[in-house]
Amino acid sequence: MKKRSVLPVMVVTLAAAVAVFPVLFILSNSLMSGREILSHYGSAVTAANQNDFIYNDVHFVHFTLLPSNPTLAQYKTLLFYSPVYLRMFWNSLILVVPVLVGQMVLAPLTAYGFEYVNWKWKEALYFLYIVILLMPTQLLMVPNFLVAGWLHIRDSYLAIILPALFHPLGVFLVRQQLKGFPRACMEAAALDGATAMQAYRCIVRPNMRSAVAAMLVLLFADNWNIVDQAVVFIHETFDNPLSVYLGTVAEADPGIFFAVSVFYFVPALVVFLLGEESLSEGIVLSEMK
Repeated sequence: MKKRSVLPVMVVTLAAAVAVFPVLFILSNSLMSGREILSHYGSAVTAANQNDFIYNDVHFVHFTLLPSNPTLAQYKTLLFYSPVYLRMFWNSLILVVPVLVGQMVLAPLTAYGFEYVNWKWKEALYFLYIVILLMPTQLLMVPNFLVAGWLHIRDSYLAIILPALFHPLGVFLVRQQLKGFPRACMEAAALDGATAMQAYRCIVRPNMRSAVAAMLVLLFADNWNIVDQAVVFIHETFDNPLSVYLGTVAEADPGIFFAVSVFYFVPALVVFLLGEESLSEGIVLSEMK
C-alpha cells in the first residue's frame, strides 16, 4: 500500500518540477549581466567562454541555472533605458482590458439568455457557439479579416478586440454553472412579479461571480498571449503587443532577453494568483449539471 501511495506523489512531483523549471531558469538568468548572457548563449568565442564546447570557431550554448555574479542590470536597462518594451507592455494592456470588460458584461447576459429565455432556435445557435469554440484561431482569421475589411477597421486594435469580445468561452463556462442554479429561485422571482432582467440583475448575476472570475482568468491568459491576430492586423512595429515583440528580443537585444521574459509573464502570474480560488471554484461549478 505504501508503494502505491508513493508513486502518485513521485509522478506529481516530477511533473511539477518539469513545469516549474523553465520559470526558475528564466528568473535565474534574468539576474545575469548582459556580458554573461552573451558569453553563455552567444556564438562568438570570447575569453570568458573559450573553455566551453567550441567547434569550427563557433561557441555552442552553455546552459546554466545560477549566475556567476547576480545583478539587476537587466531590469535596470529594461525599465530605464529601453522604453520600447514599456510601450509594448501598454499595447498588450490596451488589447486585453477592453476584452475583459466587454466579456464581463456580455458573457453572463448571453449565458442567461441561452439558459432561461425560451425561444425556438436557441439550442441550434448555442451548438454553433460550441463549434466556434472548438475551432482553432487560425481557421477564424480569414472571416475575421474579411469582416474587418468591410468595417474598415483593419490595421487597428478594433480588428482584434471585437472578435474577442464575443468569444464563446465565457458563455460556455457561465451557462454550465447556470445549469446547476436552483430553478425554484427563478420561479419564486417570477411569482413575485420580477421581470427577466430584474431576476438576472438581483438573483442570477450575484451568484455567478466564481464563474465570471474563472472566465476572466482564462480570457486574460488567452488574450495576453495573442500572436497571430497581431501579426495579421497590426503592421506598425511600435503598435505590437509584447507577446509579438518578445520573439525579436533574442536577436535584437539578447542582453535583456530574460528580464523581458519575466516582465512578460509576471502579469499573467499575478492574475492567476489573485483568481486561483475563484478559478478552481468556477470550473467545479461549471461541471455541475
